[in-house]
Amino acid sequence: MSDLGMSDLGKRLQSLRETHGLSQRALAKRSGISNALISLIEKDKTSPSIASLKKILDSFPIGLADFFATPPGSRPPSPRADRGGPNGGDSRSA
Repeated sequence: MSDLGMSDLGKRLQSLRETHGLSQRALAKRSGISNALISLIEKDKTSPSIASLKKILDSFPIGLADFFATPPGSRPPSPRADRGGPNGGDSRSA
């Protein structure tokens, strides 16, 4: 049973937190979400509300869409990734 990225939400969050060198306690303090809830989410014991997940993700340079689009354990794409030039990599002229 796999809901579009929900089955590995805990792994995704833990990977993101560790990539940024944060403890659960530090993330809890930054996000205003309890350390206990972050622990439960990472262990896939509970699912956060969208509001709680947004508060947690606001602690990182990543939005909801990128959080779910990035495979667990990998770094999220840079929000300012170079797309290959002013035409988005398309060098053809009109």
